[in-house]
Amino acid sequence: MNNYSRLKKCAKFYKVSSGSYYRWKKQAITARQQLKITIKEQITLIYFAAKQRYGSPGITLELQHLGYKISRPESLLEQAKQLQLQNI
Repeated sequence: MNNYSRLKKCAKFYKVSSGSYYRWKKQAITARQQLKITIKEQITLIYFAAKQRYGSPGITLELQHLGYKISRPESLLEQAKQLQLQNI
């Protein structure tokens, strides 16, 4: 079975057109999505560089020193949960 026939089966199963799939696949990452990805990477780097001792207030301060606009430590908690970091 080739890729096109697999795509057709999946599209039929999910009740979407194959054209919708190709439009979705072609879409670019927005600047906001890229910023979120970069911040998550920075959170992980800071967390492990601090030997897993920094909580959200410390990581927030580090991100602010790096030039990121983080308004409050609570906003990092959701991202830390997504990254499955402990003790933040």
